[in-house]
Amino acid sequence: AALRKSQRKRKHAISDDYVVYLQESDYDIGIKGDPLSFSQAIEGNDSEKWYDAMKEEIKSMDQNGVWELVELPDNCKRVDCKWVFKTKHDSTGNIERYKARLVAKGFSQKEGIDYNE
Repeated sequence: AALRKSQRKRKHAISDDYVVYLQESDYDIGIKGDPLSFSQAIEGNDSEKWYDAMKEEIKSMDQNGVWELVELPDNCKRVDCKWVFKTKHDSTGNIERYKARLVAKGFSQKEGIDYNE
């Protein structure tokens, strides 16, 4: 038996009125003014706003039980962290808020450790 081919008109999955938004990181939109380090954040003109954003991040992490403060065992390496700063804008380009995130700088793992023990 021969295969039948559909006679229906195909529609595109994305309509013609679809709007594509550019990624900020692709074109450095709004990134130039953001501090790249803790030092830049606290020494700049908006230092109080960045400081408040950092306090808010620490408060949020504390409320969510993100960490538990303990002594570092001798056989472990600590994981460094850094602040990442981002100015958030509304749809018209006005500054909506200052966002600070505390993130791990990478990961550390000693060779030969079996974490399934």
